[in-house]
Amino acid sequence: MSTEVTTEVTTEPSALRRPFTAVRTMRIVWSAFLTAALAELVFFSVFDPFDLHFFGTPLELSREAIYTMGFFGFWALGILSAALAFALEGKEEAVDDVA
Repeated sequence: MSTEVTTEVTTEPSALRRPFTAVRTMRIVWSAFLTAALAELVFFSVFDPFDLHFFGTPLELSREAIYTMGFFGFWALGILSAALAFALEGKEEAVDDVA
């Protein structure tokens, strides 16, 4: 009894779902990084880290730790925002037809 496994490759447009390639991932992460740097610069130029409170209690961390947590928080928000924008972008063929 022989079982034969065949793989079928299709190039139909419906089968190509715009996978997250390394280039697309780097576009998302890099744009989010730049956004986080700018957001942290603006946020911490207005607010002193020692004046921040978490649910009514002051943060018992060093300034550097608060800056780091803020940066990674802004970076995570930027990644989510950019990934959502890329996911909602639509097919590249539809964008190319408009121009």
